[in-house]
Amino acid sequence: MNSSIRNRLLTILFVFGLGIYALLPSIRYAVMDDESISNLSSDQKDYFESRSIKQGLDLKGGIYIVLEVDLPQLIYNLAKNKDKNFDNFLDELKVEYNNSSIDFFTVFENIADDRDLKLPRYFINYGKTKNQIITELSLQSEDSIKRVIEIIQNRVDQFGVAEPTIQKQGNNRVIVELAGIDDPERARDLLQSTALLELMIVKNVESTNSIIRQIDSITSTLNQNENVEENEINELFQSDESAEFSLSSLLISVGGNLAISSENLGTLKDILSQENVKQILEATNSTLLTSDSSIKLINEIGEEEEFYSLYHLFNNAELTGGVIEDAQMRLSQAGVTAGQAVVEVEMNSEGSREWARITGANINNRIAIVLDKKVHMAPVIRGQIFGGGTVIEGLDSIEEAEDIAIVLRAGALPVPVTIAEERTVGASLGADSISKGTLSMAIGLLLVVIFIVMFYKMSGLIASFSVLWTLILLLGVLALLEATLTLPGIAGLILTVGMSVDANVIIFERIKEELRNGKSVRSAIDSGYERAIRTIVDANLTTGIAAAVLYQYGSGPIKGFATVLFWGIIVSMFTAIIVTRFVFDFVTTTKNIEKLSI
Repeated sequence: MNSSIRNRLLTILFVFGLGIYALLPSIRYAVMDDESISNLSSDQKDYFESRSIKQGLDLKGGIYIVLEVDLPQLIYNLAKNKDKNFDNFLDELKVEYNNSSIDFFTVFENIADDRDLKLPRYFINYGKTKNQIITELSLQSEDSIKRVIEIIQNRVDQFGVAEPTIQKQGNNRVIVELAGIDDPERARDLLQSTALLELMIVKNVESTNSIIRQIDSITSTLNQNENVEENEINELFQSDESAEFSLSSLLISVGGNLAISSENLGTLKDILSQENVKQILEATNSTLLTSDSSIKLINEIGEEEEFYSLYHLFNNAELTGGVIEDAQMRLSQAGVTAGQAVVEVEMNSEGSREWARITGANINNRIAIVLDKKVHMAPVIRGQIFGGGTVIEGLDSIEEAEDIAIVLRAGALPVPVTIAEERTVGASLGADSISKGTLSMAIGLLLVVIFIVMFYKMSGLIASFSVLWTLILLLGVLALLEATLTLPGIAGLILTVGMSVDANVIIFERIKEELRNGKSVRSAIDSGYERAIRTIVDANLTTGIAAAVLYQYGSGPIKGFATVLFWGIIVSMFTAIIVTRFVFDFVTTTKNIEKLSI
């Protein structure tokens, strides 16, 4: 064996050895039954899941979600000035846009014109004319949607979903495909959570009592107003005896905090939505927020009832999540919370300075940790805190703590999103897809092998060997790259088989032409490969460019197909040009062959 053949053999063995090494975890994991998988340690399971070929939504099952960005809320957030006229404008905008297929800002402009709304009054920072303001608001909405996609991508990556699909649809929608999700509800909460973290000072008891009395006076005035129909009052307070209702009548004291039953949360919302109540809260720099978790109590008739703590806070947040540098889930090590999941938050240098100032100025006051307008906890500040560290407690589970840490690290969404559409793909459907895809690939491979052996005889066997190794090596590459295999990806595997065979057919036909011209076996093989290589490279290059374009601009299954196709091209060229050539060279060099079986 000469040095050239020996070097090629070593190269081939190295490449295929690497491919098999990369593929082995996938094979071992695939043959495990459910019991064996359940007996794996968390580290072992993480190893197999990270080293195995990932399966897409159509193969593994999961969820398909369409998120809708709340553009009216974005407009509201961007407005510098707001009044009742502007609120009415937004209400009409929401209704009209939801019932229309027209672009959002076209609807925005039409309603603004109909109402003769002076846009510079409300959007003074975005221009002096209507056109300037609409153009700037449109750019702001595009930037916000891009930011939404970036944050959701970051959240999903930290959540541990393999190769998620996240892409923009239309002007205000984002498509999210998550494969292998065991807890869809948790995933939905993770995607929808705005993750707006605010640190807000809790007002004292005297201020709270005062604001409740003022709100009670408004509801009392409403009940006595002769201009208000009785049915309107009853609808507002969700009772046939509306005169008995007031904010104070809905509240009880639990552990030193005011609390309201879950049944009365709707009534509380209705009260707080009244214009006069809004004005009082705004004038006193106040807001009323409920706790995130509930307290279960036994009422006077022995039934369990849920209550939520009600907090009276300064409306202006002392700090927001923008100063957070890191957030990690930990198990508490001390105190009554020992063993419970908490979230440790670290702030940047600016946040650390502000946190030290805030805690130093509010010793013995309570500060509420508010996430998405829900109070998670409101501890008493016992002393000034340096270093920018704080802890979020009162969480129900490790999963909740992990999710809060994820959304805090990823950042807050610039605008709320809602789920417009959701579909669940069951694992059984995915298993059926794998079964059918595998069967079709096996049948296709068998038919190809039969054809090529019948047509090209012993050379056909060499080509069949090449095709088999092409598939093994391609799967190894996919595992090494941690790529995701989809149903179209299986189609890409079948296409790779065809391309591999096509390359061998071109080579064999060129060799046969050279043999017919009277050349020796050795010379015919050399000339055949030399003439065929240019054709093979040109054909595969154009296909590779198409695959790259599909990968760049496609998504989900399309991207999966493009990935398999691109690497299938490279692998099939390697096996056709390098591997089969090595076999021919080895045989003709070691044996004196006068006739080629082709």
